[in-house]
Amino acid sequence: MSLKIHMTKFLAGFGNAEKQLKAELMSPSRGGNVIDRDHFNKKIRVKEWSVDGFGGVTINGSYTSQKHILMLPGGAYSLEPSRRYLELSEYFALSHQMKVTIPFCPLSPEYTSIEVHQYLLHVYSHLVKEYKEDQFFFWGDFSGGGLALSFLQQLRDIKNIPMPVKTAVISPWLDITLDNPLIKIAKKADVFLPVETLKETGIRYRGALASDHPFVSPIYGDWDNLGKILMFSGTEDIMAPDCELLAEKAGSLKGTELIYKKGAGMFHNWILIPCRETDATLELIASYFLDQGDI
Repeated sequence: MSLKIHMTKFLAGFGNAEKQLKAELMSPSRGGNVIDRDHFNKKIRVKEWSVDGFGGVTINGSYTSQKHILMLPGGAYSLEPSRRYLELSEYFALSHQMKVTIPFCPLSPEYTSIEVHQYLLHVYSHLVKEYKEDQFFFWGDFSGGGLALSFLQQLRDIKNIPMPVKTAVISPWLDITLDNPLIKIAKKADVFLPVETLKETGIRYRGALASDHPFVSPIYGDWDNLGKILMFSGTEDIMAPDCELLAEKAGSLKGTELIYKKGAGMFHNWILIPCRETDATLELIASYFLDQGDI
């Protein structure tokens, strides 16, 4: 394990990262989105767009393939994407010549899951029409990972819109209730996520839907015929128990190939920390998307 990971865990505990996130979720800020044309690397080409009154960006480098990632940032369905997602999108665009689209999804508590799914369906429908030759891939972390897996089920049921070629998710939020009893054990090691505050956030996000509706808790949905999925969690991650529960179903699924990778000593959503372990995870995801070597 790298020194950066050790230091991040130490500083998170020392600096009360959990309390900071709790405060942000109780009063999420607005208007500070940094994912815009002015903040990208000069080598990046940026197209800004709007769907249903909500914006987004599609980026690519100078030499672009027809592989296209729909990137769904985390943030407990409530927080605006940080600059880190700009860096992550640049990695795929510049290092692997992929297009990357980041939609600015409606956020809770102003909006609920039904409105988020409606917006995302309109965004994706627009993308597949505008980029007819592209192969699409879904990427999501934390709540973005949960949304990606929920949206897969929605697309499968609609049937008239192309499914993505592959999906990769990191520390996905699979059950909005966080009621898995093993989460209490996992919480002893997770110094980042405030469980009770997340439960309240989940209630606001689900709105009129039941807590076991696949739009908000994809683990309860139908997992057949969702294609190829690569899923990560850390051993020090409260999302790990539900990821393990889902992974147990992998052998019985039809039309779905689920690969689960568990990072030893890794905390929730480590992908947001620039470090050796994150570099390795990104390379693994890129190789998975580009069919380069075994996973």
